[in-house]
Amino acid sequence: MDDEQNPYEAPNTHLELAEEYRNEPLMLKRKPWSFGATALKWFVICSVSAVPSFVVGMEVSEGQIAAMLMGILLFAVGYTFLDYQTRFTKMRQSRFMLILLRVVYGTRLFISVVFPIGMVVDIFPGALATAITQSLFGQDAPEYFLGAMFTTLLQGVFLNAVMAVYGSLVACVLLLLIPAISSLKVWLYGPKLDS
Repeated sequence: MDDEQNPYEAPNTHLELAEEYRNEPLMLKRKPWSFGATALKWFVICSVSAVPSFVVGMEVSEGQIAAMLMGILLFAVGYTFLDYQTRFTKMRQSRFMLILLRVVYGTRLFISVVFPIGMVVDIFPGALATAITQSLFGQDAPEYFLGAMFTTLLQGVFLNAVMAVYGSLVACVLLLLIPAISSLKVWLYGPKLDS
């Protein structure tokens, strides 16, 4: 038997994660969102995510609604441009990244809708942002437009850092689950046959 494989020998299987992604197509077969749809998506996500902070911020900023709305709008615009500019990159088109972003932002939206949880999650970054604003610009700074907007932007940066840490943990869990799910699929349906 020169280059023939023994039919009774177990096939070589490599359960490495890198192998799992080598066969994945680089581009998904879905139409990318238009700029307007992307902007609407991020406006909704940023608005819903900001509700717990907005409720608390109304008290701290003495009703600086316009400043907080401007901060939220700036985040929505930033996310829109970042999303729209990176939509065709290999990293953004991977199925793994799609699942990761949906889990992270879905969790954030869920936490924001459930008010007691959203308040607890948002209170610490908000208190830190308020303290930094007051130490830089004075005790009354959050009560004025620029101070309230700076506090809103700073809290958004802190919340995004928290989401990045959470996203890293979710990524680790997903990386652990992908080989197990792939093995389960092979066990249930058999190996993929090349035609």
